[in-house]
Amino acid sequence: MTRRKKKRTSSKGWWAVLAALLISGVFGLSKQNGENRLPQEWSTIFKSQTSSENKLSENIPESSEKSMALPASLKNRNEHIIHHKGYIVSYNSEWKIPNWVAWELTSDETDAKIPREDSFCEDPDFSGAQASLEDYRGSGYSRGHMAPAADMRWNEDVMKECFYLTNMCPQNASFNSGNWGQLERQCREWAQKEGTIWIVCGPIVGKSPKHIGEGMVVVPDGFYKVIMAPHAKSPKAIGFVYPHKNKKGARLREFAMSVDEVEKRTGIDFFSSLPDDIEKKVEAQRPETGRWRFYDEQSKRNRLKK
Repeated sequence: MTRRKKKRTSSKGWWAVLAALLISGVFGLSKQNGENRLPQEWSTIFKSQTSSENKLSENIPESSEKSMALPASLKNRNEHIIHHKGYIVSYNSEWKIPNWVAWELTSDETDAKIPREDSFCEDPDFSGAQASLEDYRGSGYSRGHMAPAADMRWNEDVMKECFYLTNMCPQNASFNSGNWGQLERQCREWAQKEGTIWIVCGPIVGKSPKHIGEGMVVVPDGFYKVIMAPHAKSPKAIGFVYPHKNKKGARLREFAMSVDEVEKRTGIDFFSSLPDDIEKKVEAQRPETGRWRFYDEQSKRNRLKK
């Protein structure tokens, strides 16, 4: 498999961010089939800023929910942090849907070919109240992935984990395969272009939401997604907010906005552990100034195949 070389940055401050991320080990930035693949150019930085007690590991540290690629702890909202191999979820056992799901997607992973599992089940790693298959049955809603199966084709265990119901929200089928699926495909194209992206997504819940099933699973009013490209020449991020209905023929740019705006609409503080100057810069970027290219605005020849 051909692997893209990760891009160097000219900012010393940004190298420090990357080094700190390595220390935290949040998404296993160097993962491939469960194994570490630390880029050679990071070796000196990593060795100079770690101790014998703080080394890269396949196991995510207990404190990783406070690391820079993840949102800050939520206030006044039910939250249980669950670590899986391919993603991390903040689960709301009152709503029985996630508050957010976060993962890293690399160029290599978009080329993986592990077959889709389709084995939906309750999350064996969470003992609290959660949605059941029965809650969704006959509800009229799809079990909508937050971390999509197509992003998890690099490992069999990861593929199985992404079908846990803690990674699901009730979604209209047309929205799931329409506007939401369109954004998922765009993220894979960006991962191919940038080498690595960080993704955080989840539901937007109104004051009087609809529920499904005996478990009273909350049906979101909308959905959000924020994406960051940590290896871009200059760090950049973009956000999206969608109403929970499919808009036929809609372009991606119609739903794009700054991460700051997504934070206002969701009450979630994304990328909270970044140095303040970098966080402020990337989260304020408007889509038109962040050098993001949308595949639905490119010629058919250059579009990502569905």
